[in-house]
Amino acid sequence: MDNTIRVKKHFVLKNKKALEPSLFGVFIEDNSVYCGIHLSDIKLPNQCVFLGVLRETQVISATDNPSIFAADYILAIATHPMMVPALKVTLKKIHSVYYSLNSCLLEARPTDSKSVNSDYSDLSSTFNSTYY
Repeated sequence: MDNTIRVKKHFVLKNKKALEPSLFGVFIEDNSVYCGIHLSDIKLPNQCVFLGVLRETQVISATDNPSIFAADYILAIATHPMMVPALKVTLKKIHSVYYSLNSCLLEARPTDSKSVNSDYSDLSSTFNSTYY
């Protein structure tokens, strides 16, 4: 999820043209490369700065250098509009998820002994399909 908020304060360049900075809140997924590391360990593009982390209803300042967890929002600002795409790409990095038809992760999953009937007497009523 990506939220863009416009900040009212303008930055003025040498040519006197005003730029609006863009504030981003990037949701951290379970497979984010940033889960478990500190905010200061992330290298941001030029003209981008961290503001902090939003965790549930609490805003943690970047000066506190919080660890990042899944379901956090990383709050950052791009002071130049041309850096917005680079900031988005940087903050949305995830680990690759691989899928293979040759392996089934359900087979390796431990089963709950309470949910499996040990005598298998009602197996035919539990399954409606034939498995080979």
